[in-house]
Amino acid sequence: MTRRVRGLGSVYQRGDTYWIKFYVDGKAKRESAGSEKEAVAVRLLKRRLEELSAGRYVPDAGKVTLAELLTMLGVDATAKGNRSRPKLAHLCQAFDVKVTKADDGTTTYSEGWLARAITTDRVRAYEADRLQAGAARATVNQELAALRRAFNLAVEAGRLMAKPVIKTPDPGNARKGFVTEKQFAAVRDVLPLHLQGVWEFCYLTGWRIGEVLPLRWAQVDWRARVIRLDDSKNGEAREFPFGAYPPLTAWLERQLASGEPVSSAHVFHQAGRPIPYETWNDARQRATTAAHVDAIAHDLRRTAVRNLERAGVSRSVAMSLTGHKTEAVYRRYAIVDSSAQREGVAKLAKAQVGHSTGTNGA
Repeated sequence: MTRRVRGLGSVYQRGDTYWIKFYVDGKAKRESAGSEKEAVAVRLLKRRLEELSAGRYVPDAGKVTLAELLTMLGVDATAKGNRSRPKLAHLCQAFDVKVTKADDGTTTYSEGWLARAITTDRVRAYEADRLQAGAARATVNQELAALRRAFNLAVEAGRLMAKPVIKTPDPGNARKGFVTEKQFAAVRDVLPLHLQGVWEFCYLTGWRIGEVLPLRWAQVDWRARVIRLDDSKNGEAREFPFGAYPPLTAWLERQLASGEPVSSAHVFHQAGRPIPYETWNDARQRATTAAHVDAIAHDLRRTAVRNLERAGVSRSVAMSLTGHKTEAVYRRYAIVDSSAQREGVAKLAKAQVGHSTGTNGA
């Protein structure tokens, strides 16, 4: 039995499931309502007709799969230069996405659920299942954030018209750790020689590990005594004037003398090759365990900011040096200039007279 709805469409039944039929540019389009209730199909048809009338209808939105969304997520990360990738294994398993990894390290996604089937209720069920299985709240939040980003990209690209509501509650377990100079030295001394400089640079500058590992000598301006970062996680360029900071100046000179700038353009390298994040992180975990220090690279970042503030440097200058940017400090952060930065670093150097990191080389 077919029931016509005012406008250019109708509702009909195939087996126990209701379908809708409407016209786009004179061509018939059919779509399953996915329900045994006629009222559900009627509402779907009215929504499609409204979309057509407003010019918002996406012809193949009903065929878009989660695999396509995850592919878009990977392309977006590559375009932004993001070196890290969200962990998607559990999402792929839950929504039947097939994952294939090539010899060159690239990952492709195929099959999987239709995007329209991943409703708000289904996302909440996934969240509950993961937490019940013992996954940490922060881990589940990372997975949900990746899923939300994938849907947002599809909507922005016009592949989908709607997306599920995906929330990431505060896990309440944010790290607040700092590293004492004794702890810093203990970890540094058990790291492999070529990685000691990475740990020390993070301690002295507070820069993110993802900004430190790719650092090149071309970014170190010896004449102006400034290290320049053209792009950062928050999308802004940044400078760290090391000329007024003897510990960092001394470290850079040692690193240059002990390194191989002719064979490697990178400040940090192993036999002339860049250091992958995985290599660094594995070594860092072993070193902190051996030194009995509970610390990650981000703790060095917090420590650097604390040291700047203890030295009397304004929060806005400290944030500009380390690259922190939040809504609370945005206005002050945005107006900091290079002279204020140099004054800030000079204050830090004065407060740390006699400090010696004593690295053994890199």
